[in-house]
Amino acid sequence: YGGRAEILAAVKVFAERHKNNLNQAGESEFKNCLWTVGLPDPDLIIRTGGAQRLSNFLPWQSVYSELAFTPTFWPELTKKEFTAILDEAKNHERRLGK
Repeated sequence: YGGRAEILAAVKVFAERHKNNLNQAGESEFKNCLWTVGLPDPDLIIRTGGAQRLSNFLPWQSVYSELAFTPTFWPELTKKEFTAILDEAKNHERRLGK
């Protein structure tokens, strides 16, 4: 998976679907061209292993996601740490761009 590749593919599908009415099409129509069509955008993305970047992961879908970074690598992530991340994230005020 590569987020940039997904967006380029979606642009091609979007342009073909809406070539006669491009000015009328918006975000919801574009979202329907993404590989994740039918899936909700993630509320929370947990990045393990100490990196503090998304690394081309869901660039369109993650714009309003809460982000959590942990130095713990995935196989060692404990239920306690996972629960702590969820508890912290649910206390954030989500404004979704407003």
